[in-house]
Amino acid sequence: MGPHRASFFNADRPPLVQGYLAPGHTPQPLEHTTRPSPHNASLKWVFFALLLIPLFFRAEGVFGEEVGEALHQKLDQELRDLRTTIKGYSFKCYGAASKLVGPDALATTCTIPSRFAGDGDSTLWNGLLCFTGKEPWACDAVRDSQTTDGRIWRSPRRKLSENDGNDYPQASFSRDMSRGVMLYLLRTGDTVVADQWSAYISRTGAFCPDQQDWSCDVRTQSYRRMNHVMETIGATRLVFAYTVFPCLWPAYPLTSAMHETMMERRVRENESFHLHLAAIDLLMDSYLTDPMYDAKTRHAMAEILFQRKPYNLFYQYLAQGPTIDLKRRILRYAPRSRPQFLSQWVWERELPQAYLDLSGNPEPGSEKEEEAFLRFIATESMGWDFVFLIDLVEGGRPEHR
Repeated sequence: MGPHRASFFNADRPPLVQGYLAPGHTPQPLEHTTRPSPHNASLKWVFFALLLIPLFFRAEGVFGEEVGEALHQKLDQELRDLRTTIKGYSFKCYGAASKLVGPDALATTCTIPSRFAGDGDSTLWNGLLCFTGKEPWACDAVRDSQTTDGRIWRSPRRKLSENDGNDYPQASFSRDMSRGVMLYLLRTGDTVVADQWSAYISRTGAFCPDQQDWSCDVRTQSYRRMNHVMETIGATRLVFAYTVFPCLWPAYPLTSAMHETMMERRVRENESFHLHLAAIDLLMDSYLTDPMYDAKTRHAMAEILFQRKPYNLFYQYLAQGPTIDLKRRILRYAPRSRPQFLSQWVWERELPQAYLDLSGNPEPGSEKEEEAFLRFIATESMGWDFVFLIDLVEGGRPEHR
């Protein structure tokens, strides 16, 4: 045999006592002992960590989704409670969403034959509230604004009062109000109302016969959008004939082809309620069987709206959907108690200069501008503007774009 070699299992190895070498023995180095390379060990740990990374992020994603869903549910409950509060102080006139403005600022009721200024845009507001699917009374109010001849009025009360008399300075209907009807039709699919309305417009050549300030005119883009709605619900299209719309016929093919360009210009340049109408058109578009814009274009235009008016939460909804951030902003913006004046659907208004002055004429997009908008809301929101927005987002989750 060759020379004795110490090994880890050699009987001559000094005994261990409680993890230490026993006294009286001098430790000897072990021959032929191999140790793992620190470099190789590090590589093994790196490889092991790389295997765990996907599992970690997958678990983190699931955890994040669960936390996000729990937060959505919490915010939704707060929004439902807030909606109940706001509906408690918001005003209705003959079953229709209305505001209190001008001589009626302190009114508690609206009656016929007395005139009432606050329901002049009710068909638009009722259409928006109806469209959310959470306010069936608002759908009833749009339907109740139609007379047996197919004509639709600004509100159920104005139908009964014939627009508060022929000398009233406001036309009995408008292109703005037509959007409220279209929203109603897309939500309900009511072909009876649609067919009667279409027949009236085709027969009359206008939304209404009074024609004050040209509000009753059916212009080419209105005509095109309305027929897209009619086709979507299976109702009768408007008849576009030279004898009915003589001033529109030469321009129709050109404006039809340029519709998207015109819409982009509206989004970039319009202000106040004109910009709000463009936003409503974007809201409706994806519900059409034959949309006027593709999803990418719609989203790009909605982003422009929100970039231009970052305090406008309706525009944020169009750009981003029912996000956690939007729900939190609604809860922060909405009045918990009745504003002094229930006078504005705030999403269709520019910030009044008086409120900007109070905030030192802030830069667009600044916190001071948002502060001015909050003052405006607290003083003038009609309430239904926030009910509409809460209805849009409550229970909703944003799509992954």
